[in-house]
Amino acid sequence: MAFTQKGNTDYTFGFNSAGAAAIAASVGLKPQTLSLSYEPEFTSEAQDENGEVASVVIGQDKINFTMNGYITDEDLLKESKSFTYDGRFFIVMGRKVDTSNTEFTKGELTGMSYAGITT
Repeated sequence: MAFTQKGNTDYTFGFNSAGAAAIAASVGLKPQTLSLSYEPEFTSEAQDENGEVASVVIGQDKINFTMNGYITDEDLLKESKSFTYDGRFFIVMGRKVDTSNTEFTKGELTGMSYAGITT
């Protein structure tokens, strides 16, 4: 879908169409929203003799994702294991199908991306 953005172009509008098309082809879901949350893969603390933290190590970020959209291929959605988006490899951990008598069939995928796992 072509559109023209006016005003402040610092704001990003919509999905990158090539990225959204690639996701749809690999998991059977045309994404409408993709929520990404970043947190360390691990943390470790060393405590001193008083039990206070004297040192901390924080690992690289893993990305938890939730993707919602319209199902384009339900069989593919149910069998999907992974997809690549924005240069990261995402592992599908959960799937959901929503049906309604007043709406197109929607789906949801959840999962994670780890910095060291690329396939």
